[in-house]
Amino acid sequence: MEEGSVLFQERMKLYEDTVACRRTDRVLAAPMIMYLPILMYGDVTIQDVMMDYSRAIPSFVRYHQEFQSDLAWGPQSIFPASALDTLGCQYLKWPGKQIQDPNAGFQVVDNEDGYMTPDEYLEYAEDPTGFMIRKLLPRHYSALKGLEMVDLSNAVWQGGLYAMIPMALPPVQAAFGAMAETGGKMMKVAEDGGKLMGMLAGMGWPSANDMACSSPFDLFNDSMRGLLNTTMDMIDYPDELLAAIETSTKMQVRYIKNTFITQPYVKTMTFFIHNGMDMFMSREQFQTFYWPGLKTCIETVIEMGGIPQIYLEDKFDDKLDIFADELPAGKCIFTLINCNLEKAKEKFAGKICISGGVDGTLLQYGTKEEVAANVKHAIDILAPGGGYYLNCDVSLDVAKPENLHTLFDTARSYMKY
Repeated sequence: MEEGSVLFQERMKLYEDTVACRRTDRVLAAPMIMYLPILMYGDVTIQDVMMDYSRAIPSFVRYHQEFQSDLAWGPQSIFPASALDTLGCQYLKWPGKQIQDPNAGFQVVDNEDGYMTPDEYLEYAEDPTGFMIRKLLPRHYSALKGLEMVDLSNAVWQGGLYAMIPMALPPVQAAFGAMAETGGKMMKVAEDGGKLMGMLAGMGWPSANDMACSSPFDLFNDSMRGLLNTTMDMIDYPDELLAAIETSTKMQVRYIKNTFITQPYVKTMTFFIHNGMDMFMSREQFQTFYWPGLKTCIETVIEMGGIPQIYLEDKFDDKLDIFADELPAGKCIFTLINCNLEKAKEKFAGKICISGGVDGTLLQYGTKEEVAANVKHAIDILAPGGGYYLNCDVSLDVAKPENLHTLFDTARSYMKY
């Protein structure tokens, strides 16, 4: 059996045992990386990769060969600049466009004109696909303005024939042309991403994240209504918001099931949680607006045979018991940011795999001794009994190589049950 295949199977077993909260011989270590290989090696810039995703491949292969992470991370949050330009994107800024620094990340533009209005929640709830086509996409992308004229909601019998008339209009044809061109560009991105992860798998690394998915609430929070608007709508428009979340939950469940059916390589699906944390939502608000939809999505991933990874982007100390009590044991990963580790271990032990525990800023600004001490401290608290996945409390963009080596070396040599 080839060495890459043996290593893949060993690492996959370590991963599956860790998720199932079984005791293992050592701690699984696979810190989530963002732009780290790009910035560490300096062979390309973030702008270069946004223009051509394949240019990230050498740096990411080099990173995994040098540090021997237990799982493979590909480039995260790399929006293809050419596709964004083709569509005339209105809600992002990126290097090479509005941002001069070629190694800066993208920025979301909080543009009120690009969001839905509160009186449109029910319109979305009644016809989500139609709303996306006629309302939201034209607001997000200037090249898709012509989609406002497309209405196939009654495209049956004679009405179906007359519904085709707008397709002959120049703005509609231009929108369809831009969509087709973008589709071709995104196929190339998908192929390049598959090539990278296939190479890493062949060298012995299982994927840490095969696909990302939003929680139903965050669909509005992130790009449809906006953070502040959606947060205030829990108070000002609760019924309308709940109706829309019910619909978005159905959309996400359909997306999850279709993903697992059509893409059998998918195993881990990550939910990056952009709201719901203690500083934004009370426990009651969370249980009313956020948790039901997210829980349904998590359960759907498990039903489809996948591993849901829930990336909590800030403190959830007041809600940890909800996760522990309401999710099946040994099926999920929760990455903790700013959470009380002792409390999390108490609530999650034997039930939910804990990811996190390491102060990511130490990797860039600390000493090797400080990094080693931090890793040991995290293992002492979180590893006993199993179910600990060593990760950082940030997605890494920068780190001193010697500190990263210390993190991995300590994780492999230090175990405490």
